[in-house]
Amino acid sequence: MSQREYHIVVLGSGGVGKSCLTAQFVQNVWIESYDPTIEDSYRKAIEVDGRHVILEILDTAGTEQFSKFNIPKSVRTTR
Repeated sequence: MSQREYHIVVLGSGGVGKSCLTAQFVQNVWIESYDPTIEDSYRKAIEVDGRHVILEILDTAGTEQFSKFNIPKSVRTTR
């Protein structure tokens, strides 16, 4: 059985906790000090509804470059 792979991009303003939440999910640790992120990527294998899934997570810098995105049109839902 092949594993499904999903690509996730974490977007948001600077200093709101994107890296903290990403580290908690991927590494099960809380980051207590603030160190601005340039860009980090992670891979995590999880199980969803009995199926193995690979997540590719891109933790972005909190810059204004993403404010130009039309987020509702950029997000794709899967079923």
